[in-house]
Order: sequence, then structure tokens, then C-alpha cells
Amino acid sequence: MINFDKESQLYEKSLDVNYKKSNGVFYTDLNLAQLIMNEIEFKHPDVRVIDPCCGTGVFVKIAVDKGLNNVYGIDLDKTAISLAKKMCPSANLKSMDSISNDFNEIMKKFKIKEKFDYVIGNPPYVPLTSASLKTQEYLFLRQVKNYGDNLYIAALLRAKEMLNDDGIISYIIPKNFLHVDSYSFLRRELLRDFSIISIVDIGMYFKKVRGEQIVLTLQKKKNANNVIKLKKLINNKFEFLTEIRQDFYTDKIIIFENKEDVEIYRKFNKSYTTLNDYVNGYVGRGHSQSSNAICGKDIRKFGLKSLPQQEDGSQIFIQNIYSAEAGIIACFGGKLEANETVTIFTDGDSTMCRYVLGIIHSKLINFYLLKYCYNNSSVTMHVDAKYLRSIPFIVDNENFNIVLEYVDKLESLDYMSNEWFEYCNLLNRIVYRIYNLSEKEINFIDAFIKKTQSKKWDRNGK
Repeated sequence: MINFDKESQLYEKSLDVNYKKSNGVFYTDLNLAQLIMNEIEFKHPDVRVIDPCCGTGVFVKIAVDKGLNNVYGIDLDKTAISLAKKMCPSANLKSMDSISNDFNEIMKKFKIKEKFDYVIGNPPYVPLTSASLKTQEYLFLRQVKNYGDNLYIAALLRAKEMLNDDGIISYIIPKNFLHVDSYSFLRRELLRDFSIISIVDIGMYFKKVRGEQIVLTLQKKKNANNVIKLKKLINNKFEFLTEIRQDFYTDKIIIFENKEDVEIYRKFNKSYTTLNDYVNGYVGRGHSQSSNAICGKDIRKFGLKSLPQQEDGSQIFIQNIYSAEAGIIACFGGKLEANETVTIFTDGDSTMCRYVLGIIHSKLINFYLLKYCYNNSSVTMHVDAKYLRSIPFIVDNENFNIVLEYVDKLESLDYMSNEWFEYCNLLNRIVYRIYNLSEKEINFIDAFIKKTQSKKWDRNGK
């Protein structure tokens, strides 16, 4: 008996690393494919199923093993298809470019006339600057460019072409599809025209692929009352997190972990203004080419590593790279210059800058960024203007001077000393008070931050 998983892995390892990277070729193992296929309810044995980028045929094999009679697979790699045919002799398998060719060409290749009930798989994801689409379809190319300019976007659009009314797509795609602006057009179209059955957060499953992935399953049938099931891969199972009505989302899709998570998000977005409402200066990347310009690695929380505290000016410098382990790392930049590894926030005076500096370093704001801007990502993200501007922000007259006092202490005390950590804790408490959070909400945020941030930022874990 042929060991499918072993044969598939051996073949993938034989592929040139640069070829895999430039073409987005990373095969799904049998275990993950089985979990995905077990989530799908196939109506009867004669439904038509296709994996348009099947590689060695893992989804094809599972479909056949489930007793499905009309299983199809396509891949550009002729050797992979030959291996798939050896593994799954009863399946309908062809070698062709299913992304560059429209569905009419696929029908001709297989000599079929009907569309498919299920389109399943793991399409390649790679920016189209490094992988070309070999098609002359102007409108298709334009749509791909407008929808995100990535090969997996083109694959999603082709999957829509192949699908019957009421048909289902289940694809492994990058997690950032859910929140990155460049995918907004397609995201809104799917929310409008499809019913999203489930979204499974599978984290950094593909170790040599930068970023995290999800399994997106949706049906070509708009249901006004549709409820999306949110799940997560935990201990080799797709564990249920919570569910939420699809009409809750208008564009960006957040993976909530539970009902309390949803309610805090609602509160942030309904009860508070945003930093954008108070910004009266520049928010964006530094652009100085000077050799003396501050770069991201020069910044620590509330200070510069090798320069004295700046007194005059109206700039906050923020490390442009944000990680879940460290959170915001920012300082008062005064009148210094910064390069492109720094995000700059400017306001009319140093006093307001220092108030903002205190607020953005709080657990509350780091929770908001990580949870609701970066979708609980474990990989590094950019601290760009759009995220900063969206931060819920309150200028509180009663506690304004207290925040300034704590920031002054954090700027002047020995970095990461016991007293420094004590003032971090005091700052967090006053920010919770400013935002009028309940004890239950505070405990929820504290628990999340403790779970995600490095222990070195917790005084008790130092």
C-alpha cells in the first residue's frame, strides 16, 4: 500500500526552494486536509468536487476515500499530477494552469458541461510581482489587481467561476485577507454575495510561509440571517470559539474568541472617539536620509537608548514593527529626525504628545491593536497610520495631569527598574479608569496581554 503522506512530502522536498517560493507551492499535509474535509457536509456521493491546485492530490485522495464518485484535480505540475494519478487512480486528474485559464477551458479539458458543487484546496499565495498570470483576459487581470494582486486572489475568483449555485468553496488562504485594506473589495463582495459558513484560524501552520493562515469556507447563497462559526486549530482539532451574524461585518473580519470579546469590540467602536478625531498633525513614516536620523532600534519604551530625554518639540517616535510579545515601543522624539523604520505622530505641543504616549503604551491600547487591528496575529506587523488613527481615544480632563505625571516618571526612571514597572502598572490602572471599563473587562484584557506578551514586560515575570 502506498504511503500517500510520505510520498507527497518526499516530492515536495525534491522541489527547488526558489521555485516553491516564487510560485507559492507549499503542500497541505494529510492531517490538515482531513480536518478540513471532515468539516464539510457532502450532500450525496455524486456531488462534483474539484481541487484546482491539487499538487500531489491530498484533497482528491480524501474525497475518493470518502466514497465520492465525481472527484477532479488540476495542477500545473505534470510530475505532481502523475504522482496523484498513482495515488488516486479513480479520480479525474489533468495537468493545466487552472488560474490562468477560465472555466470554459477547464470544461474543455475534462469534457464536462456542469459546474462544481465543491471547490476545495490550498491555492498558491504569492504577490503577482513574482508570479505571472499567463492570460490575456484584461478584465480578469484588472479585477485581480484591484482585489489584492496576489495569486490566491486570482484562484479565489476562478473558484467562483467554477461553482454551482449553492456550491461551497473551502480554501486555505492567508489570515491577513480578513483585515488588510488591499483585499477590501473582494472581502466586501464575499460578505455581500456569499454566506460564510466558517473561518478557522490555523496560525502559522506552514512553517516556511511568512504569516498565518485560515480556512475560509463559504457558500454561493446569500442568507440574510447567516451566522459565521469562528474556530481555531488547537491540539490538532478545529475547536469552536464563538459565532456571530455575518451582517455584523461590513468589511474587516475579526476572529473573536468569545462573546465577551465581541462586546468589548462593540464598546470600543460605539462608546469612544478615535485618535484620528484629535490628530492635527502628521501621522506616517519617517523619511529622513540623515545618518543621524533615529531608527526603530534606537527606541525603547518612553525613551531613546543612547540619547537624553528630549524636552522641546511635538513628535512621538514609534518603532514601525509591532510584535505581540513587546507591543507598542515609543518615545517622545522632540525635534529629532527619523528614518522610515519609525512611525511619527505629531501634534501641536509636547504636552498632548506625552499624554498620547502614555495612552498608547497601555495594556488597553495594545489589546485593541493586537486583537482588533492585527486580528490576534503572532507575526510582526507594521504600526501604520491607519492603525494608529483607529485607536479609541479619550482626552480626560480629570486624569489628564495624572497621565502626564506617570509618563514623566517613566521617562526619567531607570529603564525596567522595579519602580519603572510600578509606574507602568499605575498608568494601566488610570487608563482603565479613563475608559470606564468594568472589572470583568479589565480582567479579560489583562489575561489576554499576559498570555501574549513576553514575561519581561510583566513586573512579576521579570
